Amino acid sequence: MATLRTFFQRTVGQHSNHISAVSVNTDSTSDTSSTTTNERLNTQNNDGYSSTSTLGVLTITSDDSLRRPLLHVSSRNRKKKIFSCFMKNSTAMDSQDTQINDENTCLIDKNLPKELLLRIFSHLDYKSLCRCAQVSKYWNTLALDGSNWQSINLKSYQRDVDGTVLENLSKQCGSFLKRLNIENCKYITDHNMRVLANNCPNLERLTVKHCTKLSNTSLYHLSKYCPHLKSINIASCHHIDDQGIKMISSSCSDLEWCDISWCMSITENGIRNLAESCPKLQVFKAEGCTHMTNKAARELAINCSNLSLLDLNRCSSLTDDGLTILAENCTSLETLIIANCRNLTDETLKALGTYSHQLKKLDATLCAQFTDAGFLALAQGCHLLQRLDLEDCTAITDDTVKHLADNCPQIQILTLSRCEQITDDGIRYISSSTSAQENLRVLELDNCPTITDVSIDHLLACQNLQRLDIFDCQQISKNAVKKIQTHFPDLNIHAYFAPRTPTPTNRHARSCPFCCCTLCPACAPSCCTIT
Repeated sequence: MATLRTFFQRTVGQHSNHISAVSVNTDSTSDTSSTTTNERLNTQNNDGYSSTSTLGVLTITSDDSLRRPLLHVSSRNRKKKIFSCFMKNSTAMDSQDTQINDENTCLIDKNLPKELLLRIFSHLDYKSLCRCAQVSKYWNTLALDGSNWQSINLKSYQRDVDGTVLENLSKQCGSFLKRLNIENCKYITDHNMRVLANNCPNLERLTVKHCTKLSNTSLYHLSKYCPHLKSINIASCHHIDDQGIKMISSSCSDLEWCDISWCMSITENGIRNLAESCPKLQVFKAEGCTHMTNKAARELAINCSNLSLLDLNRCSSLTDDGLTILAENCTSLETLIIANCRNLTDETLKALGTYSHQLKKLDATLCAQFTDAGFLALAQGCHLLQRLDLEDCTAITDDTVKHLADNCPQIQILTLSRCEQITDDGIRYISSSTSAQENLRVLELDNCPTITDVSIDHLLACQNLQRLDIFDCQQISKNAVKKIQTHFPDLNIHAYFAPRTPTPTNRHARSCPFCCCTLCPACAPSCCTIT
């Protein structure tokens, strides 16, 4: 508010006493203050924008992504107070235009055009808009103007958001609302979604992840009233099946982002309908979808060649054939998640190395059939790799690390946890690479039993290393950890050392009487966690 006041003073030459005359104590919780606030929130400006108190659940974002709420509420009781204005039906606004009287209007309102005031308000955060809404009826109308509330994130208020809140919110925002996140709002029903879709026809991005009461009916209403939808997240909505996917994809052909993770009722037929109707699809997530088969992968590859991110984690039905055809057709693929796809072999890696030259991130966790030969082909074809997760790829050796060091100069994050055949030589390969010395940021080596202090010495060459994970690397000593920590004071090291085996002692020797209640150098566990 201080910044806003300074701006207004410089603009219209208003003295500080005019500004202080309109300041309001927004922290008061008395009945009088609540009554005054409700009266101010039920006014209307010259343009006739309807305004009920949506403050407390709206989030302003300046970009296209849903951001975290700008208000942090410390208790659930406070949240309930914030949402109390939505528990009742929204009040109809007075049809008469708001008049600006000379006695209660400052020079700001007289000299600055409404358009300029709205532009200024659009840069304010949640709390500032709350305060502005309580200054006057005119400012209330400006602060609650729908153009200021185009992106809403209710994820942090999931326990307090019910159907009435969502319905009144949609009536308030109307056609201005473009992005809505109601993840984990489990009280939302199909009827509430119908009201939302009817009131907000310009909705472009919708997240209803874990809204378990929603069914195909919700997707029907969205397909009927929201033709501009480009992104939808229905992960873990178990009642949605192929019919719902067919309805939404046929009406919203501009879909670019779709998440159907853990929707176990969606089969390869639903994925086929989605792929055929939405050729602009760029991001597709199907984690845990066991019906994601090679046939479904083929439909995606043929119809959605612009895919840049593909999440197939735990799609256990996929084999090399499905991944090969995806790599052949989706040459713009940048992020691929194939973790827990245990049927995949080196043929998948060879296909990626041959066709996916734009690949930057690959998660191959628990792909135990991948070997050094496959990663050689991958490294020779995917020079843009920045992040690689090879956790539990137990068949790889130091040769894989050597191939990555020689061919992938942009690697920033490398995970080799539980790769038991990785030794100090592998770490030497990666740390001796000039590019790794400059670019490597995160290295995870948890449960690599053959890694010793020698590897820590090699890593001293990686000047930009920010995090090192060495949990249960039993051959790394505390002194080595302290050495690298001293060399890089800002380095986050996650290390744990298992308790030492007690030294055998004489049976007749007297035990320490304080072992059970205080630390004893002879039996205290050797544990070190440095963050």
